[in-house]
Amino acid sequence: MDPGAWLARVRHDLVKRLVWPARDRRDAGGPVLPGELVAALVDDEGRPTGAAALWAALAAEAPPRADLPPFAHALERAAAAAVAGDLDGVLALEPALAALARSLEGSPR
Repeated sequence: MDPGAWLARVRHDLVKRLVWPARDRRDAGGPVLPGELVAALVDDEGRPTGAAALWAALAAEAPPRADLPPFAHALERAAAAAVAGDLDGVLALEPALAALARSLEGSPR
């Protein structure tokens, strides 16, 4: 898969869905409500799935140069942070995505 297309899928299918509720709460202010940061994720067939399973499917299609372990660890922490209502912990996934993107720079298309 083209590195840019793969990264776009990671961004859209996983990161956006995890981070946007946290951004919305940050921008609105106020306390995080129980469960508010826990994203409803779906797989390629529209079935409910968890962050780890969705990442496993995406990682299996990753371009060879993708530095997957740091992002995988950041995703684990972000998913746990969402359950704990930790806004900053969820938002920490954004710099991890940026690092993943940097690992793909110069990858052949």
